[in-house]
Amino acid sequence: MTPLARFRRLALLAASTTVITGGVLLPTSAFAAPATPPAAATAAVADAATRWTQSTDDPSGVTAELPGDAQVQKDTVNGFQARTYQVGTDYGVIGFVVYDAPRGGGQWDLKGSLKNALDNYNRDSRSADDRLTSHEVRESTTAGGQPVLDADLSTGDGTAGHTRFVDLGDHLVQIEVLGTKDAQKTMDADYRQSLSSLQLPSGTTTRSS
Repeated sequence: MTPLARFRRLALLAASTTVITGGVLLPTSAFAAPATPPAAATAAVADAATRWTQSTDDPSGVTAELPGDAQVQKDTVNGFQARTYQVGTDYGVIGFVVYDAPRGGGQWDLKGSLKNALDNYNRDSRSADDRLTSHEVRESTTAGGQPVLDADLSTGDGTAGHTRFVDLGDHLVQIEVLGTKDAQKTMDADYRQSLSSLQLPSGTTTRSS
């Protein structure tokens, strides 16, 4: 499976996330990303000059900068709508996803979202070295009080990354990066820059980790 396909599998967790909306648990079935992403899902590859470009999710008002022109993929599964913005890089891929909560919003299960994202990514893993796991899971809040979950990601075969979930009630925002450990320094710098550029609809930002 290509890095972009694995990224999409990690990103498209909306259909396997449990959302608390109006006090009611809404479990949904797992979403399997295709082994080879369709043309519309293929990320634009950042050029050598790394031209940072702002991407805006109009339905939610979420904006973030990515190192290149992002390709956008829209999905609707089991009542969830999700929009993935991603850019291919020399080390892998970076991007963010915005999920719309059905029935007017509520409270997102951030730990459950992380677990489901990893389960979705690992569905076709062939060995323990190929399985993506989370480390250093941290909970915090934005300046505006929105719940945040951060995690570092890695596999035994040399893949590394980071992800952050932000609960906006009506929307869930996930920002993530995946790449190779030999390019960790560049990957980490890109992730920090993208995180620091993330603007939420309230006009607040999320802290860089």
